[in-house]
Amino acid sequence: MSIQASFNPIQTDQGFEVTISGRVFDAYNQSVPNAVLSIQVINPQGTSDHVAIAYSTQTGQFQDTFLLRSNSPGGNYTTFLAADKPGYDTARLTLTFAFSSPDFLLETFSNSLSIQQGQSATLTLTVLSLRGYNQPVNLTAMSQPGINIQFNPTSVVPSATTIVSFSVAYDAQPGNHTITLLGVSGSLTHRVAIELNIIRGPIQTILSALILIGIIVAVIVLTRFFRRSRSQRRQREAVVEELIKQASGDSGYVATARAIARLEELRALGKVDEATYQKLKKEYEKRLEKSK
Repeated sequence: MSIQASFNPIQTDQGFEVTISGRVFDAYNQSVPNAVLSIQVINPQGTSDHVAIAYSTQTGQFQDTFLLRSNSPGGNYTTFLAADKPGYDTARLTLTFAFSSPDFLLETFSNSLSIQQGQSATLTLTVLSLRGYNQPVNLTAMSQPGINIQFNPTSVVPSATTIVSFSVAYDAQPGNHTITLLGVSGSLTHRVAIELNIIRGPIQTILSALILIGIIVAVIVLTRFFRRSRSQRRQREAVVEELIKQASGDSGYVATARAIARLEELRALGKVDEATYQKLKKEYEKRLEKSK
């Protein structure tokens, strides 16, 4: 008794549906019905992926189907078939077929981009199907502050393209930035790196110049203010010293009265501070009382 068989893989949503079909016949090429066939499939890692029993029909035909999921290991799969029937010798057949796991790949025409602050740009990202991969791929990005990235569409079924939009804020840090674009589908993740060069925009240059001018103006104004304050303070101190000198030189009633009048005048002109005014006024009033 002999076996003749072949494989027929068909892609599905879960992976590849592999059908083993064939015929059992004798030495005269006559079909052998009701033969019992044992089927075992060994994966590239040496473990059993599928075990089944099938029976030949009246015309000697048999068929068995099993699923290779998309995440199954790639490589050569070995199938062992054995057919038994009383009155016949056992027939054996070993077949191999190669399986590569379906996958996808991310590609861009250019991996570098230059954008000015406050501006935007786009590039086309291609999601390629490898070995018949046909599952949705979700797209996202590992961005950085001041850089906004959007995909249109955000999910595609390979092979397909999506438009990636980059928007750079006015305050984004100038220089080179590495942006990683990600494609995720089930347990599969692939990425592509984009070198983004952010160029300083004209508005930022103007703002920087205005800020610098503002700082310089503020320094000049503050310097003048402090100088004027020091000058005014020195003038007040000189006036107070003059009053104290006059008061100490002549403690008579008339001199004291004149000092009080001068003190009131200086207060009205803002040339003596309130604390000094109150202190001297009390002192002069005491002298007036004593000189009466």
